[in-house]
Amino acid sequence: MKRLFLFAVLVFAVTISLSAQNSNGAFVVTNPDTVRLGEIGLNDLSADNGKVSITVVNKGNLPLILNEVSGCCGTNVTEWPKAPILPGKTGQIKVEFRIEPRPQVISRTVTIKSNAINSKLIKVPIEGVVIESTSKNEIKL
Repeated sequence: MKRLFLFAVLVFAVTISLSAQNSNGAFVVTNPDTVRLGEIGLNDLSADNGKVSITVVNKGNLPLILNEVSGCCGTNVTEWPKAPILPGKTGQIKVEFRIEPRPQVISRTVTIKSNAINSKLIKVPIEGVVIESTSKNEIKL
């Protein structure tokens, strides 16, 4: 009885593994999966600090269709692929937002809705920190 149970579990595991490998559909991956802006000094702020690009890769075997791409809290998605992304190909999402010239934590999110079999909804965080700039040989406590 014990052997029969182990055999059934093994057959089930192999069947699930084979069906996952043979599934048809688009498979979306973003690069980067989290946009890390790091520390930005107040004196180093520019309009380019709020411009970000996210690459979308279709690792599936059917075209990837991005149904909707949106940003939160004042984050504007200026460009995203409207045409299907073919298997093995990439597309670019361009995002812009304004960074207030004051010390703060940057926390934004870009949401991607698609026909991907691995995830119909992907959220790509944008993280960073604006810090007070210090002069050479100056330590901020």
